[in-house]
Amino acid sequence: MLSPTVDLKQIQARAERTIEKGVQIDLSTTLCKRYLRRHANQKTSVVVLYVDIDGSTKLTQSVPSTQLALILQLFSQEMSLLVSNYGGYVLKYVGDAVIALFPAEHNVEQACKNALECGWTMLEAISGGINPALKSHGLPELGVKVSMDYGEVLVVLYGKSLENSHIDIIGSNISMAAKMLAFAPSGSIVMMGMRAHDNLGEAVKKGIQEIHDPDWSYTDEKTGWRYRLYYYHPPSSPS
Repeated sequence: MLSPTVDLKQIQARAERTIEKGVQIDLSTTLCKRYLRRHANQKTSVVVLYVDIDGSTKLTQSVPSTQLALILQLFSQEMSLLVSNYGGYVLKYVGDAVIALFPAEHNVEQACKNALECGWTMLEAISGGINPALKSHGLPELGVKVSMDYGEVLVVLYGKSLENSHIDIIGSNISMAAKMLAFAPSGSIVMMGMRAHDNLGEAVKKGIQEIHDPDWSYTDEKTGWRYRLYYYHPPSSPS
């Protein structure tokens, strides 16, 4: 089982300050871009993590735009802080989702463990810190889905200038992690692909089970076999 490292009271207090006074940090992807520029037009290994608000369409229809913007800012702020705390970088903010990466070129097992700990802590932060703050201010509570996968990505620089051109990554682990979100229940597990699972230590794997969903039909591009899915949910943790 992963050890809890999150201070829920501190998260709730910061969330309440954000609701009352506005976002508390600069939501920037500068550090990630700096990391990627060191690997421009090269391949590198990373763990990609998605955290996505479940039911955002309904949320959009149920609250005024100013409140929706505040909720998205609060969500992105707290998820970004956790990514940083676990040694990752925020790659981008996409509407109601935060996409992060954890460098794995030097220690794959540690990167996978960091991403998994981060994903589980995100779920705890939502249920035990952010939602109580939202509820106390009469705002709708959030449900989120978390997925992750490990693999090699190509860092692409879109232009001539290393400093100013747009930079991004492409790779199968990115698309796999995105596809997993549709198969994840809200707020209770961290979904992961087989490459992330296979690179975790045996002690961590004790809290992980394979998912057998007949609707999941994606295959491993290297072997042609079904790409296996797993989920992490410690038995003693509350749902």
